[in-house]
Amino acid sequence: MNSPNNNLLNSDYSTQSSPVSKLSRIAFRLTLTAAFLGGLAVSGLSSSANAQAQSTSAAVLEHPTWAQLPGALMRPDCVHEIPKGAKVEIATDGSLTGDVTLNGELVAHYDSCSEQAVITRQSAAAQSAVQSAATTGSGWVEDDQYNASLTSSDNIDFVGGNFTVPSYPSERNGGQVIYLSNGIDPASHKWFLEAALQYGYNGAFGGNYYTISTWLIGTKAVYYTTPELVLPGDSLTGYTQMTSKSGSTTSWEVVIQDNYSGAYSIGSYWVSGQHWTWAYAGILQAYNIDACAEFPASGREVFNNSVIAHGFPSFEEISYPNWKGSGGDYDGPYCHFAVVAASATLDF
Repeated sequence: MNSPNNNLLNSDYSTQSSPVSKLSRIAFRLTLTAAFLGGLAVSGLSSSANAQAQSTSAAVLEHPTWAQLPGALMRPDCVHEIPKGAKVEIATDGSLTGDVTLNGELVAHYDSCSEQAVITRQSAAAQSAVQSAATTGSGWVEDDQYNASLTSSDNIDFVGGNFTVPSYPSERNGGQVIYLSNGIDPASHKWFLEAALQYGYNGAFGGNYYTISTWLIGTKAVYYTTPELVLPGDSLTGYTQMTSKSGSTTSWEVVIQDNYSGAYSIGSYWVSGQHWTWAYAGILQAYNIDACAEFPASGREVFNNSVIAHGFPSFEEISYPNWKGSGGDYDGPYCHFAVVAASATLDF
C-alpha cells in the first residue's frame, strides 16, 4: 500500500483552501486507496456477552428528557451546537475552558455541566453485544475497532473512510435514533471525536431523515457542528485528523461531507493530556429500538477504504491494522448483527 501523501494532507489544511475543495481532494484519495484490513473472519455478536453495570436502556428510562447522543446521554442544556469550522478548547489539565472561537474570535462560552453524562459508547471493558428479548433497546450495537500499540509520545493522528447513506428504516416513526460513524478515542476513553451520520431526533436536533455532523463527546459537555441534510444513496467521507501538537495538547479537525451534494460539517477541537490509540472504522449506535424494522432497511453498512496514520506530522500510514469486530451494551431486539472486520461491514 502506498503511504499517505503528506504534502496533500498538509496542503488540505492550508488557510487558502475552502472546506469543500479540500474535502473533495481527501475524498478522491480515500476512494483510490484500498485498505488492506487484517483477517477475513465474520464476527457474530455473542449472546453470552457481559453487560455494563447499567445498560443504556436503563439509563434512558432514568433520564427520559436527556439527549441521546452518539456515545452519551446528556442534559440538553449541556449539548452545544457550534458553527462550521469553530474551535472548542480543552485546557491543559484536560478540563473544558468553555471557549468557542471562530476565525480567532470568541463566539461563545459554556460552563461545564453540573451533571455528568452517562457514557454509552464502547470501551475496552465492553467487548460483546447483549442479546435479549427486551421490548425496547438502546446502546452501542457494534463496531470495527483497532487499538494501536504506540509510545506515549505517539498518537493515531488520522482516521478516515467512505460510507453511504443507507435506505430509510421500514418503520420510520418509532422514535428511534441511529448513528453510523467513524472516529477516534483516547486510551482513557475520556473524550470521543466522531464524524457521524444520524437518523431520528436525538433531543437536540434531527427527525425522520438523515443528517451529518461532527462531535466532541465528553463527560461534562458535548459539542456538535451544524448538521446538514443528506439523502439515502449519497456517498459520504468522514475523517478525523490531527492538525497541530504542542506538548500534550493536540488539535484536531473532524469533517464529514456528502460527496454528491457537497453538504459538509466541520469542527476543530483542542484536547490536552490524552493518548489517542483507539480507531473505529465503523460504528453502529441506536436508541429506542422496538423492532428490527427500525434499523435502515438495507440491513448493512460498509465503511470503505479506511485509512489510519500516526507519527504526526509525518502521517505514517498503518498498512495492516488488526481490525476487530466488537459489540457493546445494546440490549434490545436482536437483529442480524455481525461485523466483517476485514471490510468494515456492519450487518444489522
